[in-house]
Amino acid sequence: MGESTIDVIFPKVGRARRARRGHASPGTSYASFKAFPRLGAFGERALPMICTFLLVTLWTASAFADSDLAGTVIHPSDGGVVEIQPEGQKQLVTIKLIGVEVPVKSTRDAEGQEPWGTRAQQFLSLQVTRKNVRVEFDVQTATDTQAKWGYLWVGDKLMNEELLRAGHAVLDTRPPNVKYAERLQAAQHDAREKQAGIWDPKEPLPEQPGKFSAEKHDAKRAAKTLEADNSIPAWQPGCVIGNRKTKKFHVGGGRYYESAKKGKNAIFFKTAEDAQKAGYVKSGE
Repeated sequence: MGESTIDVIFPKVGRARRARRGHASPGTSYASFKAFPRLGAFGERALPMICTFLLVTLWTASAFADSDLAGTVIHPSDGGVVEIQPEGQKQLVTIKLIGVEVPVKSTRDAEGQEPWGTRAQQFLSLQVTRKNVRVEFDVQTATDTQAKWGYLWVGDKLMNEELLRAGHAVLDTRPPNVKYAERLQAAQHDAREKQAGIWDPKEPLPEQPGKFSAEKHDAKRAAKTLEADNSIPAWQPGCVIGNRKTKKFHVGGGRYYESAKKGKNAIFFKTAEDAQKAGYVKSGE
């Protein structure tokens, strides 16, 4: 007879129940059941549900609770995200620093908040790259990406705190991860008092990183909508060809028209006017 949830969590109760029903294991007697408080008919029916609830609760807690992680920082993706190679493992782990919001760094494809984004990454890189670190987790580890939330320690230095104190980040408190909230708040206060980094009145950060990122995301989504509304699904004679990356379009007979048609970033419009409505400009070929 298979073990039930009760048998797993409360083995003494399970043995006693089997004894009473005539399925006792060797060395088990119905008398042992008397030593356990009587549950009654309702209690016995409710116990499986109680046990299941306990199992689910324990499983949920394990999903949020992670032990500390030790390893080596391979590369900071930006001023607030690092790639770490845990000790004895080949697969890298991405850690997003709790409590900080750093200026967005520019890439080849997207404009960022410069020079503050580059400064934040350079500051963090000098502090942690190729160094042994410890990542301390809080209540919740999961982010909206594959990264994990964590506090990054280099020796006795908390890098979340150091970024704020140097004026390379803005405080971003998100419950339930508030273990060092007061400490981080104090670090930002020090940076503002000293007018460090982004708090320098001669060169202040013009916009909160979170707001900047949200606006960029909205603009990108709007651009995709315009492209979808004004483009055609495939090339056809006489159409113009746009490049999604450069946001430029080519007309028939142009120098790069044929090569643009085969490009991986090609998008097609019936007319130049449609391309312009989608935010494209004519190539200067």
